[in-house]
Amino acid sequence: MKLKSLLITLFLFSIALTTFSQKLTITANHSDAKFYMLNDLDNSPVAEIGTGVIELKLDKNSRNRIMVAKTGYEPVIKEYPKSIKWDKTQTVSLENRMVEITTEPYDAEIYVDGRMVGSKQINLIVGKGRFLNVEIRKPGFAPESKTYYNSPDRETPPVKDYFELKDRQVRLEVIPADGNVSVNGVTVGKGNQDVRVPLGDCVTVNVTKDGFVEYTKVFCNKPDTDPEPPIRESARLEDRLVQITSQPDDAAIEIAGKRVGVGSYDLKVPKNACVEVRISKEGYIRYVKNYCNQDNMQEPPSTDFIEMAIDEAYSSSVSSDLANVRITVPVNTDFSAEEAWRILSSIVTRYFDILETVDFNTGYLTTSWQVENFQSSIIRTRVIVSSGGNSDQLAYSVKLISQEAFLDGQNQVTVKDDEKFEDWERILKRYEGLIQEIQARLQ
Repeated sequence: MKLKSLLITLFLFSIALTTFSQKLTITANHSDAKFYMLNDLDNSPVAEIGTGVIELKLDKNSRNRIMVAKTGYEPVIKEYPKSIKWDKTQTVSLENRMVEITTEPYDAEIYVDGRMVGSKQINLIVGKGRFLNVEIRKPGFAPESKTYYNSPDRETPPVKDYFELKDRQVRLEVIPADGNVSVNGVTVGKGNQDVRVPLGDCVTVNVTKDGFVEYTKVFCNKPDTDPEPPIRESARLEDRLVQITSQPDDAAIEIAGKRVGVGSYDLKVPKNACVEVRISKEGYIRYVKNYCNQDNMQEPPSTDFIEMAIDEAYSSSVSSDLANVRITVPVNTDFSAEEAWRILSSIVTRYFDILETVDFNTGYLTTSWQVENFQSSIIRTRVIVSSGGNSDQLAYSVKLISQEAFLDGQNQVTVKDDEKFEDWERILKRYEGLIQEIQARLQ
């Protein structure tokens, strides 16, 4: 019995010895990984206890918490309570990569796979066999992005990565939404765009759309010399553009009495305004049109081709330097004053039906206005005769007045509207030989 009791006691002692003196050999998968003993209550290291491989004697009064760490990897925390029977050899693998990411400006936001995770600084954990997309954003700055891989066939992630947002970004809000946007002459798309302005440089932005005046703006990112570009810019195409061409192609184009082009012109019509355009060429009916850019008016066309009509007033007349000037006609001395007056009067009455004033004694004669109506204008013609020359010789001063008044299609013009008529450097063909006949008959 005593021997049996002794054996039982030795067996129990050996079990107790094993229980209270358990020791583990722990190996990391990286020979330079460091082991730290941790506080039981948190993850704060208490002491560094080895590198690569350690022997850990389990303490019954502790949770036996350790951390295995290596730069560029996510640390691994393990806990070995003594109440559990562990295999004497343990392996700890560091597999997830860790990248310390910092940013400038400090308040730039950090996004991982589209989700905002922080600002200024984060520790990015990339799981084994995975990848993550990181983007740094701040309003007014062009974002920066990068993809980190944790795969043996891809580039190893850096331990630390620094992002500095230097290029500026302008959010261009385009109205109308289908306006074409180009940056430095290169088309980038239609509608709203994010325009990058590199540090130390300037970019020229153009927004175009048929029928609108082009929007042009220069944005500079030169902190030492220029104000910073705006975060947002509204590119409103409001002024309209009409590309006018005429036939014939050498017609004069006028705005507000000033010639602005010949044959073609790009007309700008400001918002809430109207612009009157006049197109003219000798021998053609003058063309007048108002282009309005107002909400209650028909919008102007993007192009307008004007084919001018032949002016019948022109084809019914001749150019003459005898129009609207006084021509002195000396009378041949073979004629008496009465004979000369009779000849003069008979010539005038063949051309003009009505004489308004006739006075032989003063040698004064005027005809009534004779009017010809054409599609584009009214031509009025009359003759004024007065005595002229010196006292030694009988002579008459003859003036053939030829005037034109344009029709605008809206207001009526009568022969008595003197303010609407202007001297015309042409004579209707029916009066072409009047002065020459007077000269031939009296001289």
